[in-house]
Amino acid sequence: MYRNRRIIRSLASWRDCARRRGSLYAVAVLLVMACVVLAGNSASATTFLRWTQSSGVGTDSGAMQINGSYVNQYDEGTAIGTVLSQGTVEQINDGVVEQTVDYQVILQNASNLFYKESDDLTNNAFVIHANGQADWYSSIKGSGTAAILFDFYDTNSGFAVEEAVALSFTSPHEQPDVVDPLAAEVKRLHYNEVYDIKAFGASGNLLRTFTDQHNQLQQGVATGTMPDGSAADFSLGWAEPGFGNDLNGDGNLDVGEALFTYDLTEAESFLISRSGDNGKRSAIGFTAVGFFGTTTPPIPPQPEPPTPPTVPEPAGLLLAIIGYGLLPLRRRPS
Repeated sequence: MYRNRRIIRSLASWRDCARRRGSLYAVAVLLVMACVVLAGNSASATTFLRWTQSSGVGTDSGAMQINGSYVNQYDEGTAIGTVLSQGTVEQINDGVVEQTVDYQVILQNASNLFYKESDDLTNNAFVIHANGQADWYSSIKGSGTAAILFDFYDTNSGFAVEEAVALSFTSPHEQPDVVDPLAAEVKRLHYNEVYDIKAFGASGNLLRTFTDQHNQLQQGVATGTMPDGSAADFSLGWAEPGFGNDLNGDGNLDVGEALFTYDLTEAESFLISRSGDNGKRSAIGFTAVGFFGTTTPPIPPQPEPPTPPTVPEPAGLLLAIIGYGLLPLRRRPS
């Protein structure tokens, strides 16, 4: 009888151990699931602009190049007011198209340019790359000026109904030699060049905010910098030669590697001028977060959906999961 009791106790002890071990396994699985839940809640969305050109000018009359880009080139013989590129631009948020507007990029000034060189393709051009990102390349002499006008419209309005947009600058998305293999010598961009921005439309005064990771921007450049005698908004120059912030070494200065951003509030039109340069070639890219403005047609009112059931916060849910998993470990009364 004593031996039978020992066997029964051993079996009970093994059963309790197995039960506890199984509970620990369950707790581990639940912890992993909770981490996944928390990670999903902490993920951040990525917003960017995707430009799609319907027509353009310049190289091959604005046709797509072999590398998938549209190179809309101009020179001093291009008529002022020429539409360099037009089409649609979308705001992409975490892979989802949130808004779409039509755009036109129009040449406003082109004097004292560098062109007719061996690497002429991207000297002066508005370029849309195969991935939909857009850069403006310009190449001017010391007293030269280049200027382009961005106009935005409600989609499918035939470029008639204006749309307010909040545009941003950044470092160029791609080096010129990535767009044009002949432009391998174009390495030193943004060398004390001067930019000025004017806004047009019914959206009010133009406001500007910027981030400047490497002290690149000199704000409020002195009066007399621009050809009309006005003060420029900022002067831009690299602290490091070339694309010193190309962190992944792929030859592009990606948006995440940008040395600066320059954000503009909503306007229907932006006139962007470049002048007064100690260097030769330059480029800026266009991006935005919170891109579209306030003139988008309002969404008609929708019936209120039923109130969803209360969902616990991730931290509370994690504690509940752990507590539930530990319940089997409670000691039973003898």
